[in-house]
Amino acid sequence: MEKFKNVYLPTKPEVWSNSIIEVDEERCTGCGNCVRACPCACLEVAEGKARIIPGIVCMSCSACVSHCEREAVSMRGFYNVESGPFKTMLLHPDDGYPQVPEVEGIEGLTPVEEVIYKRRSNRIYSSKPVPDELVRRVIEAGRFAPSHGNNQPWSFIVINDRKELDRLAEMMDPFYRLLTRFYFSGKKNALVRGFLTLASVLAPPMMDQRAMTGGTAILKPRDVFLGAPCLIFLLGDKRGINNMYVDIGICGQNMVLAAHSLGLVTCYLSFAAVAAKMLPWMRRYLGISKPYVPVTALVLGYPRVNADNMVKRELPRITWRKEGKIFQEMP
Repeated sequence: MEKFKNVYLPTKPEVWSNSIIEVDEERCTGCGNCVRACPCACLEVAEGKARIIPGIVCMSCSACVSHCEREAVSMRGFYNVESGPFKTMLLHPDDGYPQVPEVEGIEGLTPVEEVIYKRRSNRIYSSKPVPDELVRRVIEAGRFAPSHGNNQPWSFIVINDRKELDRLAEMMDPFYRLLTRFYFSGKKNALVRGFLTLASVLAPPMMDQRAMTGGTAILKPRDVFLGAPCLIFLLGDKRGINNMYVDIGICGQNMVLAAHSLGLVTCYLSFAAVAAKMLPWMRRYLGISKPYVPVTALVLGYPRVNADNMVKRELPRITWRKEGKIFQEMP
């Protein structure tokens, strides 16, 4: 019966907890970068200082920390759910937060490692256009990614035009507004809550309250594409050998790392791909047809705020097998 426990978290605040966001008021200037960067809209500026809005889910992504140029924002702990289908999977020590990885002083740290360790998803973009030549270089990095059977099951849609992005935002907004309104109506409507309970058991990744809170945050008047000038859809060919989704993930990571090495920044926006999957008129507008399906999307542009830096991460699960012995690192 464990999977039927705590299946609709908005009515059970006692079974989940947020990370703790702290603001140093002496350093904070009230610029609002942390507010604009937060994917869950759980921060606001009041009386010239940033502050947390109580009761809103924080997914512990540290975007507020990395986008604060004054180093006024810090975070302790992780979003955590103790039981049920949404029980969180992150491992961390009892004090709630592992340290920043000590890689700064490693001798011979390669440029690739530098990008991997310091790259952050950027959510505050300059309006400066990205030259098509650089977009093509980013896609070329994806094209050279490994794939099962060298099948290369990918295709790309590039929207390097803000007016086009605004049209897409208009298509997506009603969908997300309806979806999130329906989800949170379960707080008061027992019938809706019953449906969501069943849906949460059958498809937990789609019903996680973090995703729904993020859906609420992207609605107008916020810019669904974060002010970025360019959006790239990554499509997968359903005929791909073995696991097309893994191939697209590898392809996307190649693109992200290449973009950051070129002085560009990125942010995955998979909700755009979800909208394209579920809205036939959006698929027609984009020209997506079988055998291709939208898998994910990412925005690309120049940073208005530099968010790249080292942040704290959860600890990994590692099982070592060597010389007939087994060693486990399970925090």
